[in-house]
Amino acid sequence: MNENVKDGNQQVSIHEQQTDTMERKQSKEPVKKSSLTLRELTIVGLLAAITIILGLSGYGIMALGPLNVTTLHVPTLIGALVEGPKVGAFVGLIFGMYSFWQNFTAPNILSPLFINPLVSVLPRVLFPVLAVLVYKSLWKVPQGPRLIVSAFMGTIFHTCMVMGLIYVLYSNMFAEAMHLSADQVLGTILILSATHGIPEAIFAGVIVTPIALGLRKALRKDVQKVKKEEPNESVELSN
Repeated sequence: MNENVKDGNQQVSIHEQQTDTMERKQSKEPVKKSSLTLRELTIVGLLAAITIILGLSGYGIMALGPLNVTTLHVPTLIGALVEGPKVGAFVGLIFGMYSFWQNFTAPNILSPLFINPLVSVLPRVLFPVLAVLVYKSLWKVPQGPRLIVSAFMGTIFHTCMVMGLIYVLYSNMFAEAMHLSADQVLGTILILSATHGIPEAIFAGVIVTPIALGLRKALRKDVQKVKKEEPNESVELSN
């Protein structure tokens, strides 16, 4: 009888130890927050300020034919590829809102098409998220080429979304503004997308990559990942 009581007490104590261990693990698990951290808010503020300064100085949006060639997408891509899609989307929102305002204050022949937030704002919020998805999909690629491709493709997505929405929503208005027939609209949009989008994408890849590399190194974004993996490796070795 005494031996059975001892066995029962041992089983209870083992069970209590297991529950204590589980509770400690659960208490150590970080709580996921949906809001921006102070550092993320600071980066959003800085990149948003750079976006507005570029726009007001004239270096952010330059007229080239009927469309504007923009460099305002660069701060958005930097925010996305350094701090993630949430920061990129917030900076992209500022970019889109500035574009919306700029088409009121300094209109060109296609400005009536950009007064719609679906054209001027929505693509600017989405393209940094897509750039991050490209970045994450290239996890086996070295950091430099990975950032170049992500910035390049993010810009291509931006151009395709803006011009695609113009074609879907404002095909007739585009034809009237450009003095085109209905059959010429698609070909003209594709030509403008290539002549404007590809130079913007190359510019983004060249400019974003060294800045993003430097910021990721300064913020120790890639070192943290290595440190998180080290405890797991030590546990496997001990086992």
